[in-house]
Amino acid sequence: MIEALYEGVFSTTLNSGLQVLVEEVPTSRSVSVGIWVKVGSRDDLDSLFGLTHFLEHLLFKGTFTRDARRIAQEIDGVGGHLNAATGKESTFYYAEVPVDGLHLVLEILTDLVQHPALDPKELERERGVILEEISSHQDDPEQHAYDLFNADLWEESHPLSRSVLGDRSTIKEVTREEVAGYHRRFYQPGNMVLVICGAIDAKRVITLVEQLFDPFSVSSGFSRRSPPSMRSGRTLHERETEQSHLYLGLPGTNASDDDRFALEVANTVLGDGMSSRLFRIIREERGLAYAITSSVTLYSDAGSWVVYAGVAPENVAEVVKITLTELNRLRGEGISPDELSLAKAKLQGHLILNLETNANRMARLGSAAVIGREILSPDELIGRVGAVSLEDIARVLARFARPDALNLAVVGPRTADVEKLCELG
Repeated sequence: MIEALYEGVFSTTLNSGLQVLVEEVPTSRSVSVGIWVKVGSRDDLDSLFGLTHFLEHLLFKGTFTRDARRIAQEIDGVGGHLNAATGKESTFYYAEVPVDGLHLVLEILTDLVQHPALDPKELERERGVILEEISSHQDDPEQHAYDLFNADLWEESHPLSRSVLGDRSTIKEVTREEVAGYHRRFYQPGNMVLVICGAIDAKRVITLVEQLFDPFSVSSGFSRRSPPSMRSGRTLHERETEQSHLYLGLPGTNASDDDRFALEVANTVLGDGMSSRLFRIIREERGLAYAITSSVTLYSDAGSWVVYAGVAPENVAEVVKITLTELNRLRGEGISPDELSLAKAKLQGHLILNLETNANRMARLGSAAVIGREILSPDELIGRVGAVSLEDIARVLARFARPDALNLAVVGPRTADVEKLCELG
C-alpha cells in the first residue's frame, strides 16, 4: 500500500522489506535517486575496522553484468553523475540524471548494491587506493585532529569513536571472503531505504523499483548497536604543526529527540555563522582565529555539540577561556529575544533554500528514514523551528551546556599554557 506522507511525498514498503520514498516535483526536469544501507562504520567488527568504507569503494568496481568502465560510460551517456559516501550509521549511494535517465540509473544503482562482483584483482587495487586515502587524511591536520578528538569523545572505545576510513593494519589484512560475507549480511532490501525525487509519478516508479530489487531479504540479523556514553576530560595530542586545532565537546540530543530544534537554535547563537557570538568575539573583535564554528551532530541513540577552532598555539588558552565564558553566559543568562528571532530566521531560511534542489530533498527524506525518525513536511519543520521559545532554550542549555560533561582536545605543539589547560603539567 502506498501512503501519502504529505502533499507530493509517498511511502511504501515492498514485500522484500525495502522502504521506498518518492517525492513528485512536477516542475523539475531531473531526478535524484539515493539508496541508504543501514550499516556504517560503527557496525564494523573490531577485527574488520574500516570494512564498511572498503565495501562502498568496491561496489563501484563492477557487478556481474557491468564493469567499472561500462558503469561510468552509461552514467555519462545520460549526462548524470554517480557517487557514494560512508557514514557512522549508514552507507549512501546516489545519482542525479535528467528525467529520461531514470530507468537506467535505477538499474545501475540496484545492480551495484545487490550484485557486486567483488573481483579479487579489483579488491587488491582498491586496497591500495584506500591506504593512500588514509595517508592523505592523516596528513590533513584538521581532519586528523578531529579523528583524535572523536576517539576520546566516547567511553570505552565505543564504535562511534572510529574513523570511517578504518586503519592501515585492518585494511591490509581484510580478505574477499570477509567482504563478501559483510555484503551478504547487510546489503539486503530489508536493510535499505530507496528515495527518488523529481519529475516522476510515484505509482509508476514504485512498480519499476519492485521489478529491480530481489523479492526477499535473506537475512534478519542486521545491526546490533549499543548506545554510547560521552566521556569528559582534557587531552593534548602533541603534534608539531603551525596551528593548534582545538575541539570542545558537550552532549547533544539524538536524532529523534524533540529538543533537537531548540539545541540547533542555541548552537546557531553560539557559533554557527558570522552573526554568532563566538565568531563575532573570537574572530571579528579579537582576531584570534580564522576558523571558529560550532555544530550539532545527531546519531540514532546519541548526539554531540562541538566547538572547533584553528588558532596559533599561543592563543589556545585564551580561545578556550572565551568559549567557556560564552557557554556559561548562555547557561546562566540565556539568549535575548533578538538572538532567538535571528537564529530561527536563519535556520528556516536555510531549510527553504535546501529544498530548491532534488538532491537535497532526497537527502532530507532518506537521512530521516534510515535513522528511524518521523518524516516531517517542510512546513512542519519550519513550524517546529518557529515554535522554539526562550524557555525551550533555557531547558536545553541546562541539559547540555554542562561543565562536568566537557571534553576538550587540543592537537598541536606542547606549550606551557596548553599543558596547564589540559592538566598535564
